Amino acid sequence: MAVHKGFDGYVMVGSEVVGNINHWTITETTDVQETSAFNPTASGLAKRARTYAAGAYSWTASFDGFADVSDAGQQALKTAIENGDPVSLYFHLEGDKYYAGQGIITSTSDDDTWEGIVTKTWDVQGTGALEKYGFS
Repeated sequence: MAVHKGFDGYVMVGSEVVGNINHWTITETTDVQETSAFNPTASGLAKRARTYAAGAYSWTASFDGFADVSDAGQQALKTAIENGDPVSLYFHLEGDKYYAGQGIITSTSDDDTWEGIVTKTWDVQGTGALEKYGFS
């Protein structure tokens, strides 16, 4: 079983590395459409069983880390959400393995505690397919 080391990961927006990120999540989803129909020749459980087909595909992402107003990557994300512009995002694992896609920043939040360091979270709605590179 191949494992990936988390400390090799990072996020890029366009050609800029987003600084101070220490966590990212990608969720891929396929809608499900019910295709159940009358089945007069079936009996027992098969007569009552629902059937489904895969529908539309989508993806979302979330990433967070320490807030840094001087970081070019974090500034690019700030500009994108203010202007409503889609961004090219790259979510890197180790080596040449990464995910890439266009997305719209749907939200950003700051979290500050008295005893901690300010953290920042970004949420993304993917638009189009999420491509995977370097995976066999």
